[in-house]
Amino acid sequence: MLYTVAMLHTVVQERRKFGPLGWNIPYEFNQADLTASIQFVQNHLDDMDPRHGVNWSTVRYMIGEVQYGGRVTDDMDKRLLKMFCKAWFKEDMFQPGFQFFWASGGGDPGKPYTIPVCKTVQQYLDFIEKLPPVDSPEVFGLHPNANITYQSKTARDILDTVLHIQPKESSAGLGETRETF
Repeated sequence: MLYTVAMLHTVVQERRKFGPLGWNIPYEFNQADLTASIQFVQNHLDDMDPRHGVNWSTVRYMIGEVQYGGRVTDDMDKRLLKMFCKAWFKEDMFQPGFQFFWASGGGDPGKPYTIPVCKTVQQYLDFIEKLPPVDSPEVFGLHPNANITYQSKTARDILDTVLHIQPKESSAGLGETRETF
């Protein structure tokens, strides 16, 4: 469950970079959201009756509507967040075939993002280390073309910054410029 909470946190954080394609409103999800969600899961599992198992509706509600959903104000964004929780936080997450998304890197069929089955922390770290360094938008539930929008915005921001730091010149050539101060 911890890995799924971390994946949800990654998705909500990374979707922000795609602007309105990621979230209709740019929310300030942060480390406190992840920490509170992890603490909730730990408390829930500690207090759980083993005969009844995990109360998935409680887990989905607390993570999707309270921990992360408490920041979300747009109805469509809230709906999306609830969908992630409904798809990921369920008994199926413990099955070998469970996967978050398929990530394709262009033309190849891609590989699924799954929950690793490991026995040590080092095995988890090794698994994470083998993940692609740059994820396609599909990993975050977006169309591959979302990357075009993101890269266009990034290029525009860089060019705006370059233009803003250029020295200002006067056409008459008289008076003081910023460089003389």
